[in-house]
Amino acid sequence: MNKMSKSELFKLINQASFMLDDIALYLDTHPHCSEALASYRHYMQIRHEAIHDYTEMYGPITKYNVNSSNYFDWVNQPWPWEGVCVC
Repeated sequence: MNKMSKSELFKLINQASFMLDDIALYLDTHPHCSEALASYRHYMQIRHEAIHDYTEMYGPITKYNVNSSNYFDWVNQPWPWEGVCVC
């Protein structure tokens, strides 16, 4: 993935997550639709890569992205009530 800013990566993660949720709803009623399944895999890959890149460059997004090198990095970032948006 190209170098993206923190806000661009966060936006991409949210967009891909939305697409995955939307496609999953469609697949609930059309489980054998090969086009929808391919789209789901496509957006899953985009989301996975974006989360990986975000975590490597800016630290973990959730507790599931924590590893030994970025343990609790998010406490060094501005808190939501401090008026700084990461999106």
